[in-house]
Amino acid sequence: MAVVFKDETFADLKRSMEDVFGAGARAVMYFLERICGQRTYFKLSLLYQGKGLFQACIELKEQEGWGTFQCEINGDGVGTVWVEDCFEAKGYGPSSEPVCHFVRGYIEGFLSRAFQRELKVTEEECLARGSGCCVF
Repeated sequence: MAVVFKDETFADLKRSMEDVFGAGARAVMYFLERICGQRTYFKLSLLYQGKGLFQACIELKEQEGWGTFQCEINGDGVGTVWVEDCFEAKGYGPSSEPVCHFVRGYIEGFLSRAFQRELKVTEEECLARGSGCCVF
């Protein structure tokens, strides 16, 4: 079973949380999705047994409408992830700071499990800030 939200509905939910919890809402979104990224890694690792996990994850998120992903990750887990048409930024609208805490948490959780060590992901560019795409 899946629950599907429009980009704008998700943004409304996120803004409502920010109204109530302030900056704490960003942390909640980030940590919740970090756990989801870890869970996705475990599910996909059972299906793909270590081969093609990154591509399977990208295809899954693209099918779910998260955006179009491109990745350059080296063997140490250092690299860049680009997300064109990121649903989180598109729905949120203009912002003076990066808004993709949900997507950032997911990427961090997935990659931390894939590389078997805690990684830190930051959003360097954001569509909501006027960039061409979101860059992590």
